[in-house]
Amino acid sequence: MPQTIAVGVDGSDESVRALRWAANQIREVGGIAHAIMVWHQPVQFGYRLPTPDTELEERANKALNTALTAVQADFPDVDLRSRLIRGHVVDELVGLSKQADLLVVGNKGHGAFTGMLVGSVALKLVHHAACPVVVVR
Repeated sequence: MPQTIAVGVDGSDESVRALRWAANQIREVGGIAHAIMVWHQPVQFGYRLPTPDTELEERANKALNTALTAVQADFPDVDLRSRLIRGHVVDELVGLSKQADLLVVGNKGHGAFTGMLVGSVALKLVHHAACPVVVVR
């Protein structure tokens, strides 16, 4: 049965591996893989950083397109789509999990605690997503 897979992408190598895993799954069972990049204006010590929203959005879009291009080259016949969303990554991916058959993320991304075996986003998604979650190492 064809699947709808939502893939969290943040530009990290782990998220590109997650997108590759999802593309391979779609190649096997059919369906669509949606590469989702969520961006936001970072806040530090209660203050917004001075980077303009347009610049943050452009960076996120570039990282999303780079990941998608890398995977599409190896999976030219797979329906891979991209979506750029402004918001909180966990909230947005949990919301999208209600419409997906499967949610796929890397085991860690660009978070502050790079030594963690499983990132905080992946851990929260495992606990709160409305569909099965695959965490790709």
